[in-house]
Amino acid sequence: MARTAERKPERLVIKVGTSVLTRPNHHLDYNVIHQIVDQIGALRRAGHEVVLVTSGAAGASYGLVGVPRETKALLRLQMMTSVGQPRLMQIYSDFFREHNIVISQALLTRYDFGDRERYLSIREVLHGLLELGVVPVVNENDVVAGEALTFGDNDFLSAAVASTIDARRLFLLTTGAGFYEGGDPKVHPEARLLHRVERITAKMWQDCQPTLSMGGRGGMYSKLKSAEMVTSFGIEAHIASGKEPSVVPRILAGEQIGTHFPALAKRMKSYRQWLSFGALSAGRLYVDPGAERALRNKKSLLPAGITRAEGSFRPGEVVEIYNAKQEKLGVGVAEMGSDVLQAIISGKRAAERSSEAVHRDRLLVI
Repeated sequence: MARTAERKPERLVIKVGTSVLTRPNHHLDYNVIHQIVDQIGALRRAGHEVVLVTSGAAGASYGLVGVPRETKALLRLQMMTSVGQPRLMQIYSDFFREHNIVISQALLTRYDFGDRERYLSIREVLHGLLELGVVPVVNENDVVAGEALTFGDNDFLSAAVASTIDARRLFLLTTGAGFYEGGDPKVHPEARLLHRVERITAKMWQDCQPTLSMGGRGGMYSKLKSAEMVTSFGIEAHIASGKEPSVVPRILAGEQIGTHFPALAKRMKSYRQWLSFGALSAGRLYVDPGAERALRNKKSLLPAGITRAEGSFRPGEVVEIYNAKQEKLGVGVAEMGSDVLQAIISGKRAAERSSEAVHRDRLLVI
């Protein structure tokens, strides 16, 4: 049974990857799932609020149906997760019932976070469920998430969820013991486990292995990227082994397990977090040096400073902003559509060059 965390109650997001939840034969490991649930039960008894972001739907489909090998990769994944997701939720429901915990299911896509109204709906529902003492169980909706709209793996999804619900910590549980300086210790025996990372360096990105975890789509790169994202929002991040018994309660109790990424900044306002991470860009705006200086001085973006517009977007949609060197400056909500903006740039509607293309209050400069 998991130990009870000894600290002030916090709001937590725990992400468990495919490699943690499955055996070498790709089938689900019921013992690991049970011990993960036991940990969450202990955390709930200690007063913590928990959202579980879980992979494993494809693994849950093994033994139920055989998808032909010649099926294209994306369709094969969609079919397998569609079959496995109900079974996965049933397993979680049965184990959580032992702790008298009610769970809910949320199948989400990147598009859901990119649309402001959908994002606010997710936020409201998850907040409401946590207040009721329910443990939301989140997974990506692979059936409707096409290649352009998918998170790619649940590391990024868990970062989005942590940001959305104002979590205090994000736990990324994997098969490794944490982040190793020098690469994968199975390949590089001299690699050293980093217990605390104050700043992610260029060398750390180089140390991320290009190979993926067994059955997963992320690897260490996506975990490091997710940690970088949430710490910039004021959220603590931990990478640790999901096979380690009671790993989350033990970390909360002060044990030095895995790799800890302290929050780098004060918590960002919800709207700016959404702009920075959740929003899907509908287009790109390229600006001249004068407009770049204005943006960095917290001014609105005017059409007069825009040299080029790409994409098709309407007023209220999110656009990315780049300078003359094609370096990303930030993101913002367009005040005018791409058709109007293109007409202004071409000189057909010169009178509107002093109007606001992106208002400073709906702009996030990186």
